[in-house]
Amino acid sequence: MDNVIVVNSGLIVSIVFAIVCASLAGSRNRHRVGWAILGFLFPVIALIVLLIIGKKQPKA
Repeated sequence: MDNVIVVNSGLIVSIVFAIVCASLAGSRNRHRVGWAILGFLFPVIALIVLLIIGKKQPKA
């Protein structure tokens, strides 16, 4: 029973990070789906990288 709780907690955390990364990526003109996947697979690392790289400039 304890393993089920740990796995479910991990999934919930990963889903939350994926949503946060997708939302932040959209506000910074970056690809939402790609960052959502990265946020799900590598939660903290993806969020830190997304915060560091900043906003993408639109092509002229």
